[in-house]
Amino acid sequence: ADGPEKRSDPNEPESKKTYTKKEFLDLYGEKKGANIWKKAGKALNAEPKEDKRSDPNEPDSKKTYTKKEFLDLYGEKKGAAIWKKAGQGAKKAEKEKAEKPVKVTDEKKKFTLKRESEEEAIGWSRDQKFNLIDVDEDSVAAKAGLTAGLRVLSVNGTRVNKKTNIPKIVKEAGLEVELEAVEVRKDSNEFFTRREFSEYYAADGEAKWAKAGKKRTKKVKKDTEATEEKKEAAAEN
Repeated sequence: ADGPEKRSDPNEPESKKTYTKKEFLDLYGEKKGANIWKKAGKALNAEPKEDKRSDPNEPDSKKTYTKKEFLDLYGEKKGAAIWKKAGQGAKKAEKEKAEKPVKVTDEKKKFTLKRESEEEAIGWSRDQKFNLIDVDEDSVAAKAGLTAGLRVLSVNGTRVNKKTNIPKIVKEAGLEVELEAVEVRKDSNEFFTRREFSEYYAADGEAKWAKAGKKRTKKVKKDTEATEEKKEAAAEN
């Protein structure tokens, strides 16, 4: 018997991988997942577009023509040559577009750490770039809304860097601390912001960012299921 229908993700134009409707809903949520599933279906059933190209002899015109129109206008031999030239121009334009980064900005988020005493730990683990690798359950960091996959940018308005001693700043700030952070996603064992993806991958940045988000969602789901299984096993014992 045939399995459930699968469709390509419009957010991954270069990928050949396909997903079921359930996978779309699990990844993007009910409403957004349903919309993207519908969009993927339209793309699947869409008629292939007829190849049309701009005429190199009309650089200021936005009008495009089919190969037949080129041949009818210029004759068989000359029309074929101009059609080929028009194709080369289109490829060059696509390449230039692909090499040009899409301008995106990182959405900064604010969090407030509230401790009951100066001895209370924040409850997170991070790397040298202040990317949060893990946040302890029910910790000060977790209660503030912090999660793995965020990069701390500032503490009480002070920009952080490799030399910043966050525990010291937090201790000196008292029991309430304001943080500013931005989302990061993993790529080749390192974490990057959305803007950094765009700068590195140019026009492919958004697709790469979306793909990294999918991997992250799957990992979180897997880790959550593993944690729940451990809790159930502990409860039974």
